[in-house]
Amino acid sequence: MIKKLIPDPPHTTEETLIRIFDLLRSAAAVMYESGDQQSGSNRHLAFAALYLVDMAKALADHQIQSFHEPRTA
Repeated sequence: MIKKLIPDPPHTTEETLIRIFDLLRSAAAVMYESGDQQSGSNRHLAFAALYLVDMAKALADHQIQSFHEPRTA
């Protein structure tokens, strides 16, 4: 049996945001490990990119949390 390599696309906005958050978390891990092995300006660039990913993760997480908050009219 052939395994499907491409996951099904997300069906809701929340699923999309969760997938984005997971991708950003993975990118942050790669950048952290890369930056940890560098020195000087290369290290600063890696950690600057990590900061940007962390900010994007915070925005995505905020949107995900908004799906779970009670709605007020």
